[in-house]
Amino acid sequence: MGIVKLTEEMKRELMDSYVRGLGLEPKHLSKEEAEKEIIDFLNKHNTCVLATCGKDGKPRSTVVDYENDGMTVYIVTEGGGKIDNILENPNVSLGIYVPHKTMKGVMGLNYQGKAEIFTMEDKEEMSKILPLFREVMENFKKEVKNITPRPEIMKVIKITPERVVFICYGRGIAEAVWTK
Repeated sequence: MGIVKLTEEMKRELMDSYVRGLGLEPKHLSKEEAEKEIIDFLNKHNTCVLATCGKDGKPRSTVVDYENDGMTVYIVTEGGGKIDNILENPNVSLGIYVPHKTMKGVMGLNYQGKAEIFTMEDKEEMSKILPLFREVMENFKKEVKNITPRPEIMKVIKITPERVVFICYGRGIAEAVWTK
């Protein structure tokens, strides 16, 4: 027997059965309710796995810190493979989750979006973005000593969401989907 591809209906039935198996009633959120849950989750976390893919088709996953403004996610970086990939292919994915050992502990989101890269030369955009990182930058300066700042190499990745899926089995949310 080959691999059975799940239809959306099959997937929903399966996920709802998981929630019922936990003794909970499945919750199906509206787009507005999903957006509220997603923003709340983004606000409470600051680390994600950023997945990019260049022209060669090879995926790359990088653990990075982020800040968000609503549904939009920002990542400060000096560069590297993720930037090279985004320049070739702006489609990215983020995974943000809470470590767990039980089904009721499953909580996280899968985020698909389009990435843009900004440098210090993009003064208007950076004037809006950099204040989000004020606390992070202050802590970095306190912790990391004897480093020469290189603002000219710093970049910000701005990720605009296209589709985000939030999961929180412990609250009966098997899949709350937000789409642009």
